[in-house]
Amino acid sequence: MAISRNMNTDAVYNCLIAAGASVYGACGVMGNIFAESGFNPRNLEDLCEERLGYKYTDDTYTEAVDSGEISRELFLHSMGDSRQYGYGLCQWTSAGRKAGLYDLAKKKGVSIGDPTMQIEYMISELQSRYRSVFYALKNATTVQEASDIFLQKFEQPLDTGDSVKSKRANYGEQYLMLYQDNNDKEEGTMSLISNSGHDENGRYSGGRAGDQTGTEWALIPWYSRPWKCVLRHPNSAVRAKIAELGVKAAKNDLIGYDQGQRDTYWQHLKASNYDPSQITIACEADCSAGVIANVKAVGHLLNIDSLKNLKATYTGDMRSAFRAAGFTVLTDKKYLNGPDYLLAGDILLNDGLHTATNIADGAEAGGNSTSTGSGSNNARNNVSDGQKWLNSNYGDKILKYCGAKLRVDGDYGDKSRWAALAVWKDLMNRRYGTKLDPTNKNFFESCKKVASKATVSHGTQGTFTFLVQFILAAKGFYFDNMDALCGDGLTAAIKSYQKSKGLEADGYCGANTWYALFN
Repeated sequence: MAISRNMNTDAVYNCLIAAGASVYGACGVMGNIFAESGFNPRNLEDLCEERLGYKYTDDTYTEAVDSGEISRELFLHSMGDSRQYGYGLCQWTSAGRKAGLYDLAKKKGVSIGDPTMQIEYMISELQSRYRSVFYALKNATTVQEASDIFLQKFEQPLDTGDSVKSKRANYGEQYLMLYQDNNDKEEGTMSLISNSGHDENGRYSGGRAGDQTGTEWALIPWYSRPWKCVLRHPNSAVRAKIAELGVKAAKNDLIGYDQGQRDTYWQHLKASNYDPSQITIACEADCSAGVIANVKAVGHLLNIDSLKNLKATYTGDMRSAFRAAGFTVLTDKKYLNGPDYLLAGDILLNDGLHTATNIADGAEAGGNSTSTGSGSNNARNNVSDGQKWLNSNYGDKILKYCGAKLRVDGDYGDKSRWAALAVWKDLMNRRYGTKLDPTNKNFFESCKKVASKATVSHGTQGTFTFLVQFILAAKGFYFDNMDALCGDGLTAAIKSYQKSKGLEADGYCGANTWYALFN
């Protein structure tokens, strides 16, 4: 399996950086995770599969643990004796460490194979039981030193010899090449792309139809693939519709990733009025099949023959085919090295390897920029950025539940609060199976009872984290970047807010803090 970027690698990297690790420290960890599990959070040690008589695959084993078919005790001791076997991203092996992983999954009400939960557990271990390792990761100046200490003191496999050290550090160096150039280039505000990059097992084929994890086709922060060109259509209506379909496809969990079934998305898209949100049968795409299908769909929706008849078939011929269909090919570095100059609907392309859709205008694309000031002005800018982000990523939900998208004015009034709450409830329902009513403007006790599932704390990332930043910015407690990552700044803001409300100032946005934020 080749080293590549995907949602799981991005999540590990972003969470480690947010927790204070150096770039070298983060990449040293990632090289070890790749060696242990290939970044598959459901990975069961091969030897265990063999000794269980191949009764389970990675997926069926995970499902058996989740359902209770495999008890907690049997998860800790897979053969019913003292022998120990690895599971998950880090291949946790000892009974004590696996118990912590199991208990956290049950506490959060998520699968034992949930990557976000596993990353949180890894960082919590580093910050508590393996502080010397974490100190080294924070201060690492080479991948080798970070990789070695993580190998020897955190992973602790039987073989930690020179050849193993060399191999894992080499993996880490490859991740460094993917991530270092992008370090310090991310926007202060969240610049998202619609990205279809891997199946539920972190692989290119073999998984179940549909998006099993919410990460197969998803909205993720812009990153450097690196990109070789940007394909831009001159018609703003075309670009807007391409971006819209990219967002809808990423949000419909019936649309997943599988190179072997890549054409099923287009078949169901045609049968669903060329609207990804209307697809009701599980189907699959891959990066190019998804982008190409969406552009062809735009041709049908806007009656543009050149797009209807787009000749592209994969990333290797997209540049020429898109140019023939009227797209401009942009190769200036300012379009390739960051999101600032991109327009919503631009297509990012690395010929022969990967493609994705940019879904929002960059800070410099339309003459807008984000203030880097502090205090009340920056808080107001953060609220404006939050309103833009909510409209861009959840505009359909806000329109459905609240009647209209938000006015981007920097004022956190009743409409912004309701929109944030509606998004919170909708995400809770889709992710955790709750039955909350997003059209209701109240945060009832029924919401509070389930709110602990959405706890935000140091190292977490995503929409729930962004909502905390948005609301605390509006309340005058948060002034840092709106990046959907809970780092030191947001943790401090949560603590300050908790103190102001007479809550325990622990930096964890759990049930009581969510209740206070929305009430």
